[in-house]
Amino acid sequence: MPPDSSIEESVTKKEKLQKWLDQNQYSRQGILRYEKIFGRTYVSVGGEYTTSMLTEKLNLQPNMRVLDIGCGTGGSAFFMARRYGVDVHGLDLSTNMIDIAHEYRTEMEPAVKHRVQFYIEDATEIDYPDAFYDVVYSRDAILHIKDKFSLFKKFMTTLKPGGKVLISDYCVGDQDQTEHFKAYVKNRDYKLLTVKEYGNTLQRAGFVDVEAVDVSNILQEVLHSELEKFNVIKQEFIEEFTEEDFEYIRQGWLDKIKRAGEGDQAWGLFTATKPE
Repeated sequence: MPPDSSIEESVTKKEKLQKWLDQNQYSRQGILRYEKIFGRTYVSVGGEYTTSMLTEKLNLQPNMRVLDIGCGTGGSAFFMARRYGVDVHGLDLSTNMIDIAHEYRTEMEPAVKHRVQFYIEDATEIDYPDAFYDVVYSRDAILHIKDKFSLFKKFMTTLKPGGKVLISDYCVGDQDQTEHFKAYVKNRDYKLLTVKEYGNTLQRAGFVDVEAVDVSNILQEVLHSELEKFNVIKQEFIEEFTEEDFEYIRQGWLDKIKRAGEGDQAWGLFTATKPE
């Protein structure tokens, strides 16, 4: 039987993205640098602060099942398991992210360790069990995925009736973007929507009670706070990494503050429910 060209193409695209992530933005060194500003085990905006704030919206109960898409090094998964007693399955395409998450998992207390599992998977390609999860959760990860509609349809399948989605993600502002911002998005190969488009995509996928909120004001507050704390640990950071690494992170945060302040980049918060 001849090979299925569509499958081969899908595998090739997955391998290319995985290789790019692991060798560039999410190299092991790059991840550990990010953790110094986000907080240990975190690689998304605000670290534990925003994780605590956002998970309060989910009414999590002990023994619920949570699917964490783009789980990174496990911060949100560990947090939810510890605070709420839920079971979390974390997926990430970056092998470096999952390797580090597994390392951190070995350090966790039994009540957390036995509730959290991590897998190297492409969230757009794997088969999900029907009506299995109570919550699908994702932090600043779906920006890498072009076909968000098909992914959200998968979420619909794997959620139990009445199950919830909570997503934070980078978006584009409603205005025409600057050429500098377009170049940044192209370089990162991000697939960004406006906040409204993102919410509409969830609705088209069948979700109800969709809330799509531009929380860019929180993004800017958090970025300023993180940068202030990062400057305090400058010497400690340089001793562990390099001054060049410090400047790379610092400038990256200044650029994000500028992009958000000028309206090019937005931060969206999305909640939705699978119909009963």
